[in-house]
Amino acid sequence: VERKVQILLSKYKTTLPTDLKHKLTPYHSKPPHLCGLPKIHKAGITLSAIISSIGSPCYALAGFLHRILSPFAGKSDSFVKNSAHFVQLLKTVNLHSQDTLISFDISLFTNVPVDEVLQIVENKLHNDVTLMEGSVLQVEAIMELLEACLRTNYFQVDDKFFQQKDGMAMGNSLSPIVSNIFMEHFEKLALDSALYKTSLWLRYMDDTFVVWPHSPERLQNIFDHLNSLRPSICFTMETESDNVISFLDVLVIREEMGLVTQVNTKPTHTGQYLKFNSNQPPHVKRDLIKSFHERASTICQDQ
Repeated sequence: VERKVQILLSKYKTTLPTDLKHKLTPYHSKPPHLCGLPKIHKAGITLSAIISSIGSPCYALAGFLHRILSPFAGKSDSFVKNSAHFVQLLKTVNLHSQDTLISFDISLFTNVPVDEVLQIVENKLHNDVTLMEGSVLQVEAIMELLEACLRTNYFQVDDKFFQQKDGMAMGNSLSPIVSNIFMEHFEKLALDSALYKTSLWLRYMDDTFVVWPHSPERLQNIFDHLNSLRPSICFTMETESDNVISFLDVLVIREEMGLVTQVNTKPTHTGQYLKFNSNQPPHVKRDLIKSFHERASTICQDQ
């Protein structure tokens, strides 16, 4: 794999600056390896498969392409940057009595259709009149390098090598940006073709917050519609319970005057953090308290 990347980059030695080409060309690289991240907030404590690609043949190249593709994501009206942004967006929402709060979730990275996302990215690159301001490469070169990164989903476990045939690897620096680009394309297609429209659709990566203005009976229609568009993209759905629903680390509460937000914690949350008398630098303890205060003041509106 290292040799293939070297040969590929050598094709553009007259286009890429010498120092950049040297930085992107892998030498003495190591294969990506599989790590297991425990999901301690879920029953059974299952593991999320994370592919650590640090030092791998495509690691530097993926970071370079990430910077080129970043301007293409986060442009849709549904984009949510973080919890603070989500809370700000909710301030403009006016609910009606028949509205229902919904959240959709999908397993995204490992199910992104690579062929389709390559076509989406290529179309965006061709339509971008400012591309050459941020890149020294033409569209064809960018696409060749991008495809090499997206197709090289292999990893090592002990002494054995495996290849991920579908989707994006969790741990690849390109996965978030490419998945976001795909989801913006997908949700536009889904919402434009839906029989019944939502009054609000906000998405952070694979989590979506929805205000449904129609009857509960019609909710199944859009749920089935979302799950019918791509075989690999399967949504799960949660509706508000007792006027409460969670999204990211925000607890959204429906009251007569509108939506109220509070900090949401998982059932497994113990409330244990750094002990005050622990042997840690004072600034670490101060920053911990500061981050808690900022989180609470941002999410908990007027409280």
